[in-house]
Amino acid sequence: MKKHIVLFILFFICSQGSFAQEILEPLSQRQAIDVSDVKTTHIIFDEKIKYVDVGSTYFVADTIGNILKLKHTGEELEDLKSQQANLTVINGKGSYYSIDMRYNRNPDITTYKAIETITKIDYFAKENINKIEREEKAEQDLQELCMLSESASSTVNIKDNNDGLNLTLNGIYYRNFQNKIVLRVEIYNTSKITLDIDQVLFRSKLKNNNAAKKDYVYQERILTPVKSCGEQRNIRLGETRVLTFIFDKFTLNEDEILSLEVGEYAGGRSVNIRIPRKKLLFPEYI
Repeated sequence: MKKHIVLFILFFICSQGSFAQEILEPLSQRQAIDVSDVKTTHIIFDEKIKYVDVGSTYFVADTIGNILKLKHTGEELEDLKSQQANLTVINGKGSYYSIDMRYNRNPDITTYKAIETITKIDYFAKENINKIEREEKAEQDLQELCMLSESASSTVNIKDNNDGLNLTLNGIYYRNFQNKIVLRVEIYNTSKITLDIDQVLFRSKLKNNNAAKKDYVYQERILTPVKSCGEQRNIRLGETRVLTFIFDKFTLNEDEILSLEVGEYAGGRSVNIRIPRKKLLFPEYI
């Protein structure tokens, strides 16, 4: 059973330096709210916003807690399709809103308050809220793991350098209850040319060339982090950047090592370190 939503207009009348009493006017959900390319339209919800879909590339949305900000890009206005869209919002209680929008450069009203009358929480909305909350919790856990690993003591010291590009792996950690492996590296620039780090690549490789003589064709594996921390990768003379990479738990075969390759954008400098399998099997718990 769908929930019926009543959207009310909230605005204040200012007179002689003081605000008059708040006036609410009902706005049918089938009516479109006006969205401008020069003014911002606000919708205030009762709960924190969990999900937003503007349904068009010509309308953009931003959220701050329970406030939704809307604007039109102002592009391709000659096309009527660019002037209309349907807004979908789900808040923290699972309330589902479907609101029509239309372009208006000079809207009379730019602030609305959405007030709901609930008959039954929509199943689709509830499932989406649960999914969104799980994703948010997972992201928070990964961010916490980044912070813990950045301040943890060093556990290894594996280095390589090339023309002022200095790379050090100084931390291998494991978060048992999350099944996550964390690698922490430092990149230090001793050249006078700013380093613009473009490529950071992790892949499995054979430990030595003799292993390649076995009766099978070896296939390298690219290992992709589920999260990277420390996105600032422009490094000037004398500067150091700490980068942290979080992986889902993995192990290497006996004849494999993990290769970490770091390359410079539009440049010839690159470094490579080889991480032994045993180092990865005995990380520091955090």
